[in-house]
Amino acid sequence: MEKGVRQGDPLSPFLFIIAMEGLNLAMTTTVNKGVFDGINFPNSNICLSQLFYADDTLFIGEWLRHNIANLARILRCFYVSSRLKVNFSKSKVFGVGASPSEILNWSAPLGCEP
Repeated sequence: MEKGVRQGDPLSPFLFIIAMEGLNLAMTTTVNKGVFDGINFPNSNICLSQLFYADDTLFIGEWLRHNIANLARILRCFYVSSRLKVNFSKSKVFGVGASPSEILNWSAPLGCEP
């Protein structure tokens, strides 16, 4: 016997929202503690580090090696706690102003395509 809900169960979207709120809280906490550097907007206290839409997530941060490594750790912890795994074969890493070889090297810890 397996645990969990079946596909199409009316409770499923609510459980997913609760799990994603955990990821939102984890990202917000790591940004506040300086573990992950999001994008700061000038002349405001707003720091953008993640956007959620339906079942998609966009992580936004400074182009720093420790951001990539820490994002990989955060996603691993999220998987261990929620059993929701990121499909890295469908994920992409983009680097604004970075060379293609740098993007290729830095995307390796996440297992994403550049």
